[in-house]
Amino acid sequence: MDATRSRSRPFVVATCVALVLAAIGDAGPEIIESRSLVAGYDGPGPAIYLAFAALVAVLRWRYAPILAVVMSLFFLVGGFSDTDFTDRLVTPGGTVAFVAAWLQMLSFAAAIVFGFAAVWLRARAGSTVPERK
Repeated sequence: MDATRSRSRPFVVATCVALVLAAIGDAGPEIIESRSLVAGYDGPGPAIYLAFAALVAVLRWRYAPILAVVMSLFFLVGGFSDTDFTDRLVTPGGTVAFVAAWLQMLSFAAAIVFGFAAVWLRARAGSTVPERK
């Protein structure tokens, strides 16, 4: 592992952790309310976040974190364009829903920042990742 890759690795890990936290923020309130992991599932969002975290963690391509950045931007803009969701951010109806909404949005913002940082460190050094044998 070269020095540039090892310097960008913490940012790649932080991107993945941010996406896992976004999944918790998305699915958490429904799971807590229903008291069931399966019955509380409200849509594909958390599975998508976890899939992108896995892709970023597994792919050795230097631009892999950009996948998480684009996905996070997509869901961040989508969240802010939904009036129901923005009401949860501004008016705390329930503590769990309020905290979960902020956790999700801040996690997406963190994934964007960390993803860009990971790619920037690698691109700045002009490093390439060797092929697996």
